[in-house]
Amino acid sequence: MAIQLEPSIFVADAQISLRLLVESAPIAIAVVDGHGQIVYINAKLAALFGYQPNELLGKLIEVLMPARFHDAHLHHRFNYMLNPHVRSMGSGMDLAGQRKDGTEFPIEAGLSHLMVGDQLMVIATITDISRRKETEALLERRVEERTREIEQRRQVSDGLRGILAILNSNRSLEDILAYIVVQASLLLAADASLIYSLDERNQHLLVQASNGLASETRQRVGLSIVQSLPSQALGAGKPLVIADAEQDVAISTAGLSSIETGLATFGYRAYLVVPIKIKLEVYGALLLCYHQARHFSREAIELALSVGDQTALAIENARLHTQIEHAAVAAERNRIARDLHDAVTQTLFSASMIAEVLPRIWQRNQVVGQQKLEELRALTRGALAEMRTLLIELRPAKLAEIELADLLRQLADGVTGRARVAVTLFITGQAELPPDVKVAFYRIAQEALNNVAKHARAQNVQINLRCDPDLIDLFVADDGCGFRFETITPVNLGLSIMQERAEAIGATLSVESLLDEGTKIGVQWRTR
Repeated sequence: MAIQLEPSIFVADAQISLRLLVESAPIAIAVVDGHGQIVYINAKLAALFGYQPNELLGKLIEVLMPARFHDAHLHHRFNYMLNPHVRSMGSGMDLAGQRKDGTEFPIEAGLSHLMVGDQLMVIATITDISRRKETEALLERRVEERTREIEQRRQVSDGLRGILAILNSNRSLEDILAYIVVQASLLLAADASLIYSLDERNQHLLVQASNGLASETRQRVGLSIVQSLPSQALGAGKPLVIADAEQDVAISTAGLSSIETGLATFGYRAYLVVPIKIKLEVYGALLLCYHQARHFSREAIELALSVGDQTALAIENARLHTQIEHAAVAAERNRIARDLHDAVTQTLFSASMIAEVLPRIWQRNQVVGQQKLEELRALTRGALAEMRTLLIELRPAKLAEIELADLLRQLADGVTGRARVAVTLFITGQAELPPDVKVAFYRIAQEALNNVAKHARAQNVQINLRCDPDLIDLFVADDGCGFRFETITPVNLGLSIMQERAEAIGATLSVESLLDEGTKIGVQWRTR
């Protein structure tokens, strides 16, 4: 027999079941009438906002939010009643709830509606999103920290790249060290930085570069702070870290009795010292000063060590450049001394021999005596020309001041006196040449004439310089023994050097030579 239930019993059971379902829901639920008054809340909402279940009945829904949002919410509520619709959770609105004790917390709310008889009811579901907001804030902080870290590493990379670039430049050591202390201050956020060196006896400290210090206080900092640093710390080749000069125990253990006073005098409280070592010897140190107490991370210390290594490289490069310059000067002096012996001395010796026998020759045969007199004149002119050339070599800047035609005459006279070769010089036209072009033409002609004097066994040499508006053309031709290209390397005759000089100014070098028919070397440069 089928059991039939009265409709009223079914409805009553459904209402009880629905209420139990809403009460046990894991989400806060409130029902609001058309006037915004709360007509129902479940236990989850009461617990979330800190109220007893019956405390909120009949109150406006705005009681659950901070007072600063009331006016705006009244406007939104009025519009919603005119156009009720379903609004899901996470609709993009930043909402805040307020508990009974006045504390605020972030929430998300979803809305739906239903008609009960002829009344519009709004159902609000509310979720506390405090944990999500905290997670989002934590992620944002981590992203910001990571972004700052990436930016800092980019700056460090750019800074170190800049230091490497200036190390490879021709700047003076003073300029390079000044650049390094500026970069060190920027990369390590230091209020001041110094590079100082120890004297030969390791007794005195010399400030070589500084940043962030007035010129009148720089030396005093070097005397009061820097001289207080323990030599044993530098000798160990390890960084010295003082995070807080007022409290750091490293002061007492390292014997820095006057550091605290020195730092306080100039307003510094923390510093980092990185030894500068060159070939396992302590040259000096890089000192970074800070007005406030500071924690030095391992990454910061490693960066400071890297800057110290770059500083050591700069100083070592400067030393090598100085050694190279001294070696170049010594080599140039030796070359000039050799040229004096090989050219001028030999020419003057020949001239003195002719001068010694000339009176007797003149008495016997004036025609031969006249020839010897002309030879003596050529030798003395050649010696004088060689001396002038050597004086120019001592002051290379003078090359740019002398006309190319005069330089060629001087070279011609020198070869005539040195090699007893008749040199004819032809100059056509005039042109104002750039200094580098003038020097290149002079050097090529000089190398060609040196080859004539040493190797050609020539009787006659012709130098021809033609200056046209669009073209400068120079060639040096001799009637000597010539050579075959397959048996002579370019290095032997300096041909590669001449080629490099021509290419440096955008000129064209040509070399022609046949056995027993002489050699012709030409260079052409177009003015435009």
